[in-house]
Amino acid sequence: MVLGVTFSPLRSVKLRLLLGGVSRRSGGGFTGPLPRGCQWSYFGAPVRKNSCAPVSESGEKVTHTGQVFGRDDYRKVRFVTRQKEINEQFAISLIAEQPVTEVSSRVISCDGGGGALGHPKVYINLDKDTKTGTCGYCGLQFKQKHHH
Repeated sequence: MVLGVTFSPLRSVKLRLLLGGVSRRSGGGFTGPLPRGCQWSYFGAPVRKNSCAPVSESGEKVTHTGQVFGRDDYRKVRFVTRQKEINEQFAISLIAEQPVTEVSSRVISCDGGGGALGHPKVYINLDKDTKTGTCGYCGLQFKQKHHH
């Protein structure tokens, strides 16, 4: 009973979260030395130092879409008893790490490189002024190798 009103357990947790009375639990059960290249995160679980997931002002990791909950947001009730899990390998960052592929032809086809796991085949014209052609589906970049 809070403020003279009885709430269901979920509403009670939401209310405690909004009132700021919820304590965060540390990252459950990790013992021993940290793996090489890791540090402790805000929530008490080890994370890689060179992760590409940005951290908000409140210490919460930001998702690839930029989602981060405010301090008093009721949607944080999902993460009261556990850590918010975020894939720290954002696809846009992984594609940016791929080197530009040099080819000898003026037109290159890209199908994602995996048959059923790829994407529809597209043809990229490389003799334009942009000097590199980028696949619109997978983001791979191609460059024409000139024989001078």
